[in-house]
Amino acid sequence: MFMKERIIAFCAALLMMLQCCIAGASELKKEPDMLLTNERTWDIRNAQYTIFAKPPVGWVGDVMPMVGDEDSGELRLFYLQDWRDGKPTYHPFHSFTTSDFVHYTYNGEDIPVTNISHYDMALGTGSVTKVGDTYHAFYTGNNPHFYNQGKPREYIRHAISTDGLQSFVKMEKETFTMDQDDGYNRHDFRDPYLFWNEEGQEWWLLITAVKDNRGVVARYHSQDLNHWEKMEPLCDIRGGIMECPDLFKWGDYWYLVYSTDWTTRYLRAESLEGPWVHPPMTAFDSHGFYAAKTGVLNGKRYLCGWIGTRGGYSGEFKDTSEWDWAGNLAVFELVQDEEGWLKVKLPETIRTAFGEPVPMTYKVIGGTADAQENDITIIGDKNGGGVTFGNLPDGPVLISTTVVISKDARAAGFFFGGDNFMKALAVELNMKHEQLRYDNSLVARMRYVAEASYISRDINTSERTYQLDILIDNDIAVFFLDGREALSTRIYKMPQMPWGFYVADGTAVFQNITMRMLKG
Repeated sequence: MFMKERIIAFCAALLMMLQCCIAGASELKKEPDMLLTNERTWDIRNAQYTIFAKPPVGWVGDVMPMVGDEDSGELRLFYLQDWRDGKPTYHPFHSFTTSDFVHYTYNGEDIPVTNISHYDMALGTGSVTKVGDTYHAFYTGNNPHFYNQGKPREYIRHAISTDGLQSFVKMEKETFTMDQDDGYNRHDFRDPYLFWNEEGQEWWLLITAVKDNRGVVARYHSQDLNHWEKMEPLCDIRGGIMECPDLFKWGDYWYLVYSTDWTTRYLRAESLEGPWVHPPMTAFDSHGFYAAKTGVLNGKRYLCGWIGTRGGYSGEFKDTSEWDWAGNLAVFELVQDEEGWLKVKLPETIRTAFGEPVPMTYKVIGGTADAQENDITIIGDKNGGGVTFGNLPDGPVLISTTVVISKDARAAGFFFGGDNFMKALAVELNMKHEQLRYDNSLVARMRYVAEASYISRDINTSERTYQLDILIDNDIAVFFLDGREALSTRIYKMPQMPWGFYVADGTAVFQNITMRMLKG
């Protein structure tokens, strides 16, 4: 009996030691002699993206998730291919196929451009819908030369595929445009979205248009997908234009997703006849993410758009350059809150593609910092306080933490691109301006940045607690805030460079810090 008790006690002690070792492996470890370097081999011209897909050559423009094939277990994402090669014809349809938004198959060209004398000198956004065994693509034909010839520059075009998306045949005789003299601007007539109206048992085409100097979603109806008659607009907004409309029902509400002023927004209604109302949170993301439309995969709805490059047209690719049209594919999961408003979060398929938390070490590079298990408390004065976790590893990274900011603190945030955090670029929870913001500014300059930030999300500063999932792939970072909205940006200075947390004029606790790498 004595020997048995000793064996049990030994096993219990061994188990406790193993548990301590396992727990310790995920705790933060202070490393004062951490080696930091500002040298790197990363080059955007050779970058291979995983989560934020792009074609082998060129970039991703407006994304059009396929409709009508929701039970296949895959989602085909058509998009406008941005070659940036200077040719007079541009933006053919290309596509990716995915089952999880982590692994993508690039399908190449689906619908080509034609020539400079044709409607399809350039292609514009539309939609692709499976009806029976036929795939219908309604899209925009755009020829800027037509404007000087006294003709509308934008036309609604129709192409079909009857061979399982192996090829599309353009239906030339079905081309039509806004050519009526009833208040519409005949040169803004694009982005057709095909919608089956179950209540009216008819097809609708929703089209971006301008009427009486207001952005509207024009509406046409048909029984055969060939002959279309104009209806009254579905809805309108004051000023601007409602690009890339996308209409769907979820539960008790209808939702109209659209893009304007470099931001993707939505309206909600209880009926297709309206009234259409703006939500309390007016946009899903800021100006870094645009032209998003929704698609359904395995019963969940996703918002699919692009994150632009900076300076890509000039070939500079600098953080100080202007944002470009087109870039990398980005996908968010849509959810409804208890009141039926839409939110976005990190897709679960992406989250589960990352492995267990990796061990993390940190070095204090300003102010004072103290770590307890997976939490770290940082105190900074007017010059700030910060810690670095070393250089970002190659490959996609998922960083998660909850930030609790003291009432006296001016800001807390994340720095990228340097071993001196005051001279690194910052994504900041700014208490004064009540924003999560990125201004292409150094930490040292953030206090002087103008209140209106181009890349920002409004935050509630009353509770001063924020949960963040930060998805990083090369030079792209998306900050998912509290599982309800996102801030997307591109930081060329970020890959392979030191990163960390900082606090200005107060204290912040970064809780439950984890870093995960992509499995396999």
